[in-house]
Amino acid sequence: MSSDTLAAAKRAGHNAEHHVLDRVDALEPTSGEEHWDAIADTAIWPSEELPFHGLCVVEAGLPVEIKSTMVVQTSVQRRGRFKLRVPQHEVLVERRGVYLFVVCEPRPDRTPLAMKIVPARSAGGLVDANASWRDELDGRGEKAQLTWTNVFDPAEVE
Repeated sequence: MSSDTLAAAKRAGHNAEHHVLDRVDALEPTSGEEHWDAIADTAIWPSEELPFHGLCVVEAGLPVEIKSTMVVQTSVQRRGRFKLRVPQHEVLVERRGVYLFVVCEPRPDRTPLAMKIVPARSAGGLVDANASWRDELDGRGEKAQLTWTNVFDPAEVE
């Protein structure tokens, strides 16, 4: 991936993260030094806008990693993919953290179409069932890619 493409992807991810932080009042952003994007400042309960899978509440103090993708990417309209990295994933599992998955419109501002919270431990099961952990040559260790349909029913998004 070229540095221009990487920079654009990173900007788009930050845009999606800011939308999520604006919508979910109970999230407090972290400094960026941690393996996650936010901490649950207070307990977070499921809602129509933010459903949960596999748990009833995100307790205050738990880490939340925000993973976003576009509903479609590339000119061939391929469904977007979430990228999970092993070192980060292992820390989230150890700390009982969660992923907040976000599917966004395919525009630079990355407005969310759907969001869902999944415990990190359950997300590992999604990888085992639908993808595999692969070593990447970028020096950042193993990663897995999940299409958004591994996390969301298409009716939740489209």
